[in-house]
Amino acid sequence: MAVALGCLVFQLRMPSRAVAESDYQAVAQVLEAEGQPGDVVLLYPWWTERARLYLPERIPVVGYQGSDQDPLELHPRIWVLAQPRMEDRYATQNPASGPARTFGNLRLQLYQNKQFRPPRWDARAALATARVYLESADGARADCRWDGRAHRCPNGSEVAVEFHEVKFQPRQCLKFFPPGGSSKLVAEFANVPAAPTVALRAGLIWDRGFFHMPELTPVDLGVQLNGDAAIALTIPVGVEGWLRADGPAIPEGATVRVWSRSNNPAYRELCLELYGLGEVK
Repeated sequence: MAVALGCLVFQLRMPSRAVAESDYQAVAQVLEAEGQPGDVVLLYPWWTERARLYLPERIPVVGYQGSDQDPLELHPRIWVLAQPRMEDRYATQNPASGPARTFGNLRLQLYQNKQFRPPRWDARAALATARVYLESADGARADCRWDGRAHRCPNGSEVAVEFHEVKFQPRQCLKFFPPGGSSKLVAEFANVPAAPTVALRAGLIWDRGFFHMPELTPVDLGVQLNGDAAIALTIPVGVEGWLRADGPAIPEGATVRVWSRSNNPAYRELCLELYGLGEVK
C-alpha cells in the first residue's frame, strides 16, 4: 500500500513538474536574441535533453553525465538551463551575468566563464595541411595520403576529424589510433601561430578505457615544438575519461608535432584534441 500511494503521489505531481513547449520556445527566443559567438548552453541536470529540440543550432548544447564539472574552457560564456524543481541549483564558481530568468519550470542563467582560454590555433581545423605518417623505431617514415577527408595510412588506419564519445562526452576530435609495436603515428603541423600554451586533450573512445585485460598496454603521447619535447602524456590501462596536459608557449611559425604509440594497439582507440590556447580570462 505504501509503494502504491507513493507511486500515485509521484504521478499526480508530474504535471506540475513538466515543462511546457511554450517555455522552451521562450528560452530559445532569448538565446536567439542575446547569444554571442562562443557561447554554450549547459543543461542541468544533464539528462534534460528535450531542450535540444528548441534551442538555436548556432549555440552548442552540452549535457552528459558529469558535464556540470566540465570547465568548458573554449567558451567565454555559459548559459545554464536548469529545471530547479527537479535538482539543486547548478553549483559554479563563475560569476553570474545579470539575474536568472524563469520560464515555467525552466531557469536560464548566464555566467562568465572564469576558466575560458581563447583558442589561438586548433589542430582539427589544420588537419588538411598536416603531414601525417607512421614512424618506425629506426626513424623510417611511411606517409599517409590525404584524400580530402582523412589521411589514409599504409597499415589501413586513418586520421580524421570525427565525433566520438569519451566517457559519455561527445567530442569532435582527431581519430588518432596508435599503430602498435614500437611504431608511432605522427602528425606534423607547420607555420603554427604563436600562443601562450600548447594544450593536449586525449582519451580512449567509447568503453575502451574501462577494459582491464592483461594483454592491453598503455598509450603514450607526445607533443614537440620545433623538435623539442613539450608534453608527455600516458593513458594507463583501465583509465577512462578525458586527460589533459598543457605545455609551454608556441613560438610564431613553429612546427608542432604530435604522436601516439602503444605496444598492443587492440582497444587503444584514441581521440585527441590539440590547441594553442591563450591565457585564462
